[in-house]
Amino acid sequence: MSDGLRVLGTAAHVARLLGGDSSIHSLYGPEGSPVYHFLTRYDEADAEAMLAVAEGRKGTLLELACGSGRLTFPFLEEGFDAVGLDMSPYMLGLFAARLEEEKEDGADYTGRVSTIEGDMTSFSLDRTFDFITLGANAISYLESDQRASLFDSVRRHLSADGRFLMTLIEFPGIEERAESFETQAIVATGADADIPMLLTLLDYVDPVEMLRSSNFLAHRVEDGDIIDTKIFTALSHVLPAAPLRAEIEAAGLRVLQQHEVVSQFQIQASFAITPKIYLLEAAL
Repeated sequence: MSDGLRVLGTAAHVARLLGGDSSIHSLYGPEGSPVYHFLTRYDEADAEAMLAVAEGRKGTLLELACGSGRLTFPFLEEGFDAVGLDMSPYMLGLFAARLEEEKEDGADYTGRVSTIEGDMTSFSLDRTFDFITLGANAISYLESDQRASLFDSVRRHLSADGRFLMTLIEFPGIEERAESFETQAIVATGADADIPMLLTLLDYVDPVEMLRSSNFLAHRVEDGDIIDTKIFTALSHVLPAAPLRAEIEAAGLRVLQQHEVVSQFQIQASFAITPKIYLLEAAL
């Protein structure tokens, strides 16, 4: 069920066609999590950018909103010890499954990584970390008071010479635009995938409300036939980089650099405004 999930743009019309709220599900819920995992597992752009900042250093990592470990595993490969924190038990289940996959492939991270089901906006782990990461534009899902609490929690958990690394997506010049815009794309899993699906991305941006509605119309396929159709959705804020830098500084952290990140998976390239991905690097 939708549990009050808000869907904008073409996806809202499709939802009505499919029967309304019963067709809408969270992208991070029990059925949406595998879809998100499939779509993001091999997008390594922000992980590569973060590891470039960390080059030559080893230590400890805390990945906030870790999901299935898209950032954690590259850091583990480089010799870091890691903790992954996420509030979705379904995403943490995928994290555990990936740990087993890695073990079968000869990479046993037992004893070097753990996961915690928790809220990234307010956590207390009684330790500090050399690197704290927040990827995949996850900051955009938070309200201003939640962001302030997150940055405060980060400050309290960052080591004296540690780094907080956060990626965000910015739509340059969006404040000057009055009309909404949308991009659409089709992605298909392999026929031999665990969950064979035909996915249609319906990604809608409202520059007046400064909201982004990312929706995946998922047709589940079995033996060549569509057996189920659902919409998996996530609603986020459109946040320019400059105010976020100010919020980070207000929490007692120093923004050292803003790096541009180039991704091979930029489906967003067909937006009316081409988005940019930035990595903000902050310290105490």
